[in-house]
Amino acid sequence: MLPLVATLIVVSLVVAVLAPLAAFAVAGRRFWASVGTEAPAGLLQRHGLEAGDTLGVQRAMARGRRAESDRLRPAVVEWARTTLEATAEQERRHPRRRAVALGLTLLGGVALVFAVLLALTDGGAGAGFWLVVVLSLGLLVNLVLLPRLVRRNLGRAVELNA
Repeated sequence: MLPLVATLIVVSLVVAVLAPLAAFAVAGRRFWASVGTEAPAGLLQRHGLEAGDTLGVQRAMARGRRAESDRLRPAVVEWARTTLEATAEQERRHPRRRAVALGLTLLGGVALVFAVLLALTDGGAGAGFWLVVVLSLGLLVNLVLLPRLVRRNLGRAVELNA
């Protein structure tokens, strides 16, 4: 029983440390950090908006809500659609990232299961357990929750402002 527990500890720690690092590199972190931060060229001019209106457009788009002003709504729709198209293009240009992200997501789930098994067989949840849980949850948030949340909010912004 002791070699099994030791093996589970080593595997869990390796997965918990390396998987989030790989997820950070694979998930297009630079891309997701820049989603919706720069308005498409000429957006303000096309819709007759001023530079001060950018924040209202960006806020409605990022939160997936209806813009406060009627004159901002067409700009919200255009910017959100442009961003959705950019995310689709990013996924199309890098098809292996999706496969690697799926593998890392499964790895994060396995690490969580290992951590729970360790906690049950070892008689408690020590520091290693919490390390694995925190790192695995971070991995799952970066690869699953963040991209879905961004896409959902962009889609809602288009629907509510169209």
